[in-house]
Amino acid sequence: MPLARLPGVSYVLHRSDRPNASLMSAPCPILGFTVLIDLHESAEESKAGELTESLSELLASQGLVSSGGGRRQMLFVVGREGSQATEAERQLVERWAAEWKQVAAVTVSDLVDLSPAS
Repeated sequence: MPLARLPGVSYVLHRSDRPNASLMSAPCPILGFTVLIDLHESAEESKAGELTESLSELLASQGLVSSGGGRRQMLFVVGREGSQATEAERQLVERWAAEWKQVAAVTVSDLVDLSPAS
């Protein structure tokens, strides 16, 4: 007798459940977050370099990578190759952002799925 299936729900069958069934799996999300940096008008443009270098060092120390950039307004997408960023790492970047509030407005997004749309 066939199993009833709900639309949008992924199922995994264990070999011990049905010896002739093939395994199915859903793709795992690639969790990460974005960092939007808007340099204050009073800040010198050279501060953008210091800020991005500091962010890069922080991310690298956590095993995170980023892509993006800009000049006075910058956007970075942050994640981890082969794994997922965590809420604790996102919060660490938020704490880092608070240290730069005299130089720039920094917005750290919630964790989001960075997987390309299927």
